[in-house]
Amino acid sequence: MQPLLEALQQRVLVGDGAYGTLLASRGLVAGGGVGPVLNLVKPKFVQSAHQEYLDAGAEVIETNTFAADELALAAAEVNATSAEVCRAGAKLARAVAGTRAWVLGAVAPLFRSSVKLSESDRTRLYTQQVSALVEGGVHAILLETFSDLDELVFALAAAKQAAPDTPVIAQMAFTLAGTTTAGVSPDKMVAALAAADVIGANCGGGESAALEVARRITERTDKPVSIYPNRGLADFDDLGRPVYIESHDYFARSARRLADLGVNLIGGCCGTTPDDIRKLKALIAARKPAKRQPRVAAPKVAATVAPTRMQPTLEQDLKTRRIVIAEVDPPRGIDASRELEGAKQIVQAGADGITIADNPLSIMRMSNLAFATLLMQQIDTRIVLHIACRDRSLIGTQSHLLGAHALGISNILAVTGDPVATQAYQGSSGVFDMASHKLIELISRFNQGEFFTGGGESRTGFFVGGAFNCASRKLENEVKRFARKAQAGARYIMTQPVFDLAKAREVTAACRELGLPLVMGVMPLVSERNAEFLHHEVPGIDVPEDVRRRMAGLKGDKGRAEGLRIAREMMEGIAGEVKGYYLITPMNRFDMIAELAKFANTLNVSRS
Repeated sequence: MQPLLEALQQRVLVGDGAYGTLLASRGLVAGGGVGPVLNLVKPKFVQSAHQEYLDAGAEVIETNTFAADELALAAAEVNATSAEVCRAGAKLARAVAGTRAWVLGAVAPLFRSSVKLSESDRTRLYTQQVSALVEGGVHAILLETFSDLDELVFALAAAKQAAPDTPVIAQMAFTLAGTTTAGVSPDKMVAALAAADVIGANCGGGESAALEVARRITERTDKPVSIYPNRGLADFDDLGRPVYIESHDYFARSARRLADLGVNLIGGCCGTTPDDIRKLKALIAARKPAKRQPRVAAPKVAATVAPTRMQPTLEQDLKTRRIVIAEVDPPRGIDASRELEGAKQIVQAGADGITIADNPLSIMRMSNLAFATLLMQQIDTRIVLHIACRDRSLIGTQSHLLGAHALGISNILAVTGDPVATQAYQGSSGVFDMASHKLIELISRFNQGEFFTGGGESRTGFFVGGAFNCASRKLENEVKRFARKAQAGARYIMTQPVFDLAKAREVTAACRELGLPLVMGVMPLVSERNAEFLHHEVPGIDVPEDVRRRMAGLKGDKGRAEGLRIAREMMEGIAGEVKGYYLITPMNRFDMIAELAKFANTLNVSRS
């Protein structure tokens, strides 16, 4: 047969469609839900699927080896090796294709497990698949449905190392927003994949999204381009199974527009069937690749809207002096007048900024972004906005971040969020699409411009920190957890409240190895009952026994006075060891926090 890369330069080739869609329509599922195992347990059914696509006009077919890495097979308890499954898949496809079609060895991103893989482990997992596919006779390797560019670049290098003479096609999955779910744009993909022989996209947001992605790829590369779009966007039936409603004709017409843009290899992904490929082949059979239109830079247009005035971050302040940040929670209803007056009192007392929690203790309150807006309209102060992983999906969290940036908020504290008390809010549950270190990583990506479709010219400038749990039984374990946050992009530490000097010094010593500015949490107690509640009922808070003894029997003015005395003792004792204080308002006693803010600014201990 003519070499695949040579053929792609001479005419547009037609690929196959989805195998999962076709096999599932026949009720075929593999042991443990892993499709590639069908290569071993039902080889004739796999070959019949290849044959259907071949008969429909496909000139390029894929092996049934998507997600056939060792980790995925082990998770599904499949009694076969990755090499066995991949080699069998390649041989099945080659036996059907003969000299009528080229065969691509499909390789997916590695199965995500809780086990942290070393670089050598990842290389081994990819090369196992690639080597077996090449041994089985594939004409090229297809790396498909990647969302993380670093992972795709790594897989590409592993494939080239394992089979240096075999062409590699590298494809990413783009959403309707024009980026992958990890925020990668087509521009960045093209720039990073110089070693790939063919660059393209599959899956993602349907035909329209594929057309826009194809346009941007073909404008930026002379390499052959491959596009395998889904057949529209999936709906779901009563059993939760995906249903694709677009017509075969619509899919084929959209694919013809891909050819008009200069795409060299066109097939189908989720929802596509042999009927779609048959229609596609009828429209683009024997067509030569279209001449591509190079990218022409659009003329710059003067901005008509004033740029957002961003608040200064805390970064420089933390380097030069001890700061005071005070927490004011949003109201539980629609009237925020008391909280706004309290914030004014605290800022007038010398606080450097106001931090606003995100439904603390999982109790429903006004949106902290809305409250921040009200506060910024009335008070000239910086905001440190908490963002919890609990209440919003990944989409909602990204939307929340964009809203914060639009308002000029620069300082973010990323937190996991307290668990939801289901008795209190029946029907409600935590979302937790990501852990706090993943949220920090997301914010860091935003700072790199990886949420925009225009190539990264626009980006946020968030200064993001993470929360440190001082009540952890082993602080060294909490330090290890925070190290992951630091690696993800956390730039400062804000601790949960500490109530005595001994514990505070223990925390500062534990955090020292992290090398990040430490802002210590301080919450003045107001009564014995308050101390007992915090200690016994609030996750992540530990009020030492000697402090609870000091608060025993106290309430009212006496309780608040003793609570302030305990807080001042701790603040003074650690003044030389921290970069700031995070003052947490107890029970809307803003006067207590104002008093501590004044006290904090009187502490002139040298910061060496």
